[in-house]
Amino acid sequence: MTQTVSTTAIQERVALFVTRTKKDRRYIAEQMGMPISTFYTKLNGPSEFSFSEGKRLAEIIGCTVDEMFIRPS
Repeated sequence: MTQTVSTTAIQERVALFVTRTKKDRRYIAEQMGMPISTFYTKLNGPSEFSFSEGKRLAEIIGCTVDEMFIRPS
């Protein structure tokens, strides 16, 4: 259950970033140095982000690693 909630929170944080900045998920994938297909697989499952990838994702979208696991309000 926690994994699903965490994934949903990350998806919502990414969606919020995309909406606010008008930058797309491809931009995020490029900034992370990974193919867009890998980014989508990690974002939507079944793969997960490693800690270092999660840290980099948080830096790109402008939140802390802890905030990524809390749904934005």
